[in-house]
Amino acid sequence: MRHKTCPRYAFTDTSRKRAALRRKQRLEREALPLLSHLIAETQPGEDEVMQDRAARWAASEIRSRKLRAERWREARRRLAALTSNERTALRHAWNHAPYPADPVYLLDFLHSYAAGRFTLDALPFDLVPRNAHGHRLPDQG
Repeated sequence: MRHKTCPRYAFTDTSRKRAALRRKQRLEREALPLLSHLIAETQPGEDEVMQDRAARWAASEIRSRKLRAERWREARRRLAALTSNERTALRHAWNHAPYPADPVYLLDFLHSYAAGRFTLDALPFDLVPRNAHGHRLPDQG
């Protein structure tokens, strides 16, 4: 079955992010000039903020990957609940669908079929080979 892998990105601590943090903290202090020394005492250091952001990024990455995997499992459960003929035809149609090979698109495709928006005889697109992004593959021949 056609699918697109989800790339992993590590959090990067850059000078631009640190400059933006310094600018943000400066503007917070300048917003209340009489209390700027108190505000400065409560503001965390750059290293602390960057470590916190890296930890939150990693946790967010884990959550989003788990959610994506659960959506793939849900799509497979919905396919498994269909008859053998429907399952075969829909998997073939999905492999040639003009949609990105993403679980959300597959779930929507299966929902549209279940809701009667199209039939196996009248698909809403041509059955031509597609890549994981839904683009037509060049002719092989």
